[in-house]
Amino acid sequence: QDERREDMAFFITLGAILILLGALVCHSYRIKFASYRGFPAEVLGFRSEFQQAGDDEKELLCAVVDYQNGTETVRANHEQFLPAEEMPCQRGDKLVVQVNADFPDRFLFTNEVKGTSAFGVAMVIGGALTGAFHLIWKLL
Repeated sequence: QDERREDMAFFITLGAILILLGALVCHSYRIKFASYRGFPAEVLGFRSEFQQAGDDEKELLCAVVDYQNGTETVRANHEQFLPAEEMPCQRGDKLVVQVNADFPDRFLFTNEVKGTSAFGVAMVIGGALTGAFHLIWKLL
């Protein structure tokens, strides 16, 4: 009987910790992306670099855009290099970019700005399921 209680307490505690950590991760995403604002931009071109993977060489691209912030034209680079085949835009495209006011020379594509973290949500769900399944299993 005591062993069952200890076992149950462990899994319920584990579930609660996962829920808490997941909620913290989601909250940090909301804070991180809260200061991003959208600006119409034009893709000027790309910076490129090559990455060696064994015998294969892969081209990575970093989009460069101009956007208007009030009366000022700002040139910005994407926050990371992407594989060429995954680049969602071409030279001359007009799109909306997301910019953090603290780093106006960097941007994210609109679909990269998330309201929450999929990983954080998965941790919350995993924690809830861990506790719930263990309780149900012990009651059966």
